[in-house]
Amino acid sequence: MWSDNETSTDYLNYSEVAELICDMVTDETLLPLSVGVYGGWGAGKSSVLKLVEASLSQRQDTVVIEFDAWLYQGFDEAKTALMTVIAAELFAKAPESLRDKAIDLVKRADKLKFLGLGAEIGMAAIGLPTFGFVSKMFASARDAFSGDADEGDVQDLKDGVKAASEKTSGLFRAKEVKSPPEEIAEFKLAFSSILQAMGKRLVVFVDNLDRCLPDNAIKSLEAMRLFLSMPNTAFIIAADVDMIRHAVSAQFQGASPRHVVDYLDKLIQFPVNVPQLGMREVLSFLCMLIASRSGRPTEKVEALRCHLINQIQSSWIENSELKRDEVVNILEADAALASQIDTAFRIAPILAHSRSVGGNPRVIKRMMNIIRMRHATAKRRSMALDEAVITKLALFERCTDEAAFKALLDTVNSAADGKSPIFDPATRASQLAEPLEKHRTFLDEWLDIEPSLKDVDLRPAVYLARETLPLSLKSKSLSPAARKAVTELLKVTTLSSRAAQTAIKSIPNDETADVMHELIGLLKQNSDWNRKRIDVNGAILLAKARPEHSALLANLIDQIPSKPAWLQALMKDDAASGG
Repeated sequence: MWSDNETSTDYLNYSEVAELICDMVTDETLLPLSVGVYGGWGAGKSSVLKLVEASLSQRQDTVVIEFDAWLYQGFDEAKTALMTVIAAELFAKAPESLRDKAIDLVKRADKLKFLGLGAEIGMAAIGLPTFGFVSKMFASARDAFSGDADEGDVQDLKDGVKAASEKTSGLFRAKEVKSPPEEIAEFKLAFSSILQAMGKRLVVFVDNLDRCLPDNAIKSLEAMRLFLSMPNTAFIIAADVDMIRHAVSAQFQGASPRHVVDYLDKLIQFPVNVPQLGMREVLSFLCMLIASRSGRPTEKVEALRCHLINQIQSSWIENSELKRDEVVNILEADAALASQIDTAFRIAPILAHSRSVGGNPRVIKRMMNIIRMRHATAKRRSMALDEAVITKLALFERCTDEAAFKALLDTVNSAADGKSPIFDPATRASQLAEPLEKHRTFLDEWLDIEPSLKDVDLRPAVYLARETLPLSLKSKSLSPAARKAVTELLKVTTLSSRAAQTAIKSIPNDETADVMHELIGLLKQNSDWNRKRIDVNGAILLAKARPEHSALLANLIDQIPSKPAWLQALMKDDAASGG
């Protein structure tokens, strides 16, 4: 099995993209700088960031900071979270001689966070009006600290200050409470001062924006505006452009298509696209996946990696192609490993050209993990089933659709010996059901791939395919329509909401399970079930509309140790209404 996490080991020549980004970031004439690393889900954005980080971390003149926007969603205000992370990291890396400057920066970040300035810092930073909200809050804070507040004036703030007096000791004095622009200016001055004194540039990596809900994604982007006006600073932002533009549309309802496009273009100065994989890259990736788990000596695997990267870099040379024998010889592969390499060479062309794969490294890796899982299960249950057979069926499952794969399995189940007639050229034409006929071009190409399945009893393979995780499950990110539905369902206030029904109907059929998984994941981020929550209503209504996904919600509810009365009543009302 292979980890689904990003890696700093380059299998796909992403190092060239990483080097380009490093050149920009280390060019003093370009700072302050924002670089966008663009690509869809699983395209390799995070891996590119890891490669850039590995290179920049070795430089003495650079401070590298990672900011995972998704990690802070639901736990902290995005803008103050970014400031806090940056301040804390500079404090940790500042030399002893700059400790006072570092402490001052941390205190200013804490002050902005404590006073709630983050709620409008993006607007203030770019000169937009705050309608007096923050100024009034600061006036109340000033009164609270000076003890001159009238009775009933911002009592909650006074109580909060008293309760936190020990924690914030030394953070505030009455004369220090300033207006929003003044506080921002002081923070920027403290930030620039310590960075200049350290003689370093700051590079912030922002990842997982496209996993965030629209509101948090936009707030994270707005937070960066503050730092992009400061010297010696660079932001490298990994993002799925379509997802971010959807977030802009959701956040700024009524914005024209041009403004949606312009929003990201104005924030990102240098867009860099992660290259989509072609046939050569897909084949190299498959070979490296196999080699990395083959048990061959590390030096052999590294030699193969270097060879394949060199082949990709020289792909512009005519007649330059990867050769099966070269891969086998470099690894000094035995017969079993050579057979796996052969399979990689057979399936690479289909994976490279399949629209359902799209040359996506994560999709390929997940397919290979499913194959390994099914093969391991087959061995544990003493099933006489070759891995090449499992791979061929998994390829069909990944590259067609649910109806076609079900039709294929049905032809196996209907045969007494488990040998489907569609694998026999003499009987194939009369045996193709409509779901299979729709994929006739792919089917003809797929049937030509070795091994031939004409004389193979596929009943064990059918069992494995139905009893283990389907390849289509969790293999893609949510589409804009599904993402919008998630946003709407989280805001549902009652179980009779018409808006919820509209949102559920808008979810593409093949994404309802993904939407439920997303809702459950977001519900888990908040462990406080004592107070009444509306964010659970959407999941209840989706489970009611699509009973096949109700077990996911039931499992979450079961894990709540002491179900509060409001939740019990909610579930009882839903049951009474037929849910």
